[in-house]
Amino acid sequence: MNDDPPRRSREALNRLVAAAGLPSVTSVRPINGDGDGLDNHLVKAELTDGRAVVLRRSRVESASPESRIGFLRSNGVTTPELYAADHEGTSLWEFVPGRTLAEAVETGTVTGTVWRRTGEALAEVHGVVFPAPLQGPIEVDSLTLRPVDPVEELCASLHESAVWVEREHPHLLEALRRVEGFVVEHAAEIRAERPTVTHGDINLLNIVVTDDEAVRLIDWDFPTVRYPLAEIAAFDEHAYLHGLEGLPHAFFEGYGRAVPEDLLLAYRVVGCLGWLSSDDWREWDETPDLPGPARTRLRAWHERLLAWADRLPDLVKALG
Repeated sequence: MNDDPPRRSREALNRLVAAAGLPSVTSVRPINGDGDGLDNHLVKAELTDGRAVVLRRSRVESASPESRIGFLRSNGVTTPELYAADHEGTSLWEFVPGRTLAEAVETGTVTGTVWRRTGEALAEVHGVVFPAPLQGPIEVDSLTLRPVDPVEELCASLHESAVWVEREHPHLLEALRRVEGFVVEHAAEIRAERPTVTHGDINLLNIVVTDDEAVRLIDWDFPTVRYPLAEIAAFDEHAYLHGLEGLPHAFFEGYGRAVPEDLLLAYRVVGCLGWLSSDDWREWDETPDLPGPARTRLRAWHERLLAWADRLPDLVKALG
């Protein structure tokens, strides 16, 4: 969205501020330098009453998320307040002050308290439970669930990844088979979990830490009903992508529920191989207007994922 004139963002901002009945805008500036994120163009505005709001303009046209956000908030999930939105992918949100968890990790200033509160925040989301084995996306105006057996889902993902593994990294095939055997052996334990609401894009860039170490989850574009261990494994992977070995103990203290290490590892292997074998990397490479910092970050993530995958023969020994 680099070719989008600032005037259009200002017009959309004024329109949505008026629709929300908010005071007029006094100042506007892009977030993150030029305002370009991976999925959205972001603009922060100050209002005459001192409040700050964020205008998000999606890279793709999409309907208003009002119904979806209302569903989440009515079920006890804390999200930033949505003030107004249109059906073209533009929305006006409460601005959550602070820095991302990614920034806190990068600067070495993240504390155990922050990690515990992050665990508590995710536990709140995962507290909205659905009957097993229903799974599906929480769309902007609908919730479509269907029964999806988690064991079959994990095995199917491994089978799809096996094609890529055999072609690109055949030395990992034995580790892949070992993980599949573990999943089948622990089928009852996996199926005993209940699906829940999940954030759907949980990573350190979508978590804001305030000055008093409160934690807020932002960017609710992809909430989904799925098995929560899959989301914890994805978050564990993102902690690794930001230079950690994985989620620290303090996170699990805050989360407050048992997370078996062997199941977490199995889910993480499935997710890692699934992501590496996906078309995401090619599509990002072929996206001409992808912001430079995002492109650099994604390439670093790809290299780090490959490095972790190369360790699988040793890592999966923990699965017995």
